[in-house]
Amino acid sequence: MQITSDVRFAIRDSQAKNGLVTIFIPGPGAALTVFEPLDEVKEELKVSLEALAEGEKKGKDKRKEEVDIAPRVLASLVGRSVAIPFKDAKLVMAPYEEIFLIDFEKEAARREFFVQVIGEDAAPQGQPPPKGAPPKKK
Repeated sequence: MQITSDVRFAIRDSQAKNGLVTIFIPGPGAALTVFEPLDEVKEELKVSLEALAEGEKKGKDKRKEEVDIAPRVLASLVGRSVAIPFKDAKLVMAPYEEIFLIDFEKEAARREFFVQVIGEDAAPQGQPPPKGAPPKKK
């Protein structure tokens, strides 16, 4: 699932102009990644990940419930967070790249992800900084 628009909205809503946005997905079995969504790239990624997740191994979670192991391994390999800088309120990525949430679980479930924006508001040129603000470095 492509989530780039959601991340852009979070940056816009923060009113930060320059900084870093971190996206995190809690819970096992899903991951976040950035790639150019060409059909060939999607298919090769799918084939490669399926090759890594062969088998139907099961395990028990902390609640002693049976869980599939492969989705947890894949999520660990791909990663459950992504950090991307932004400049002038725009993500610093190649023009055709997108941020994707990949759910490796077989059963459909609602997935939430968290977006944290850390940044600064670029003051307009020629205006003094607000009272009490440290002077800008050049």
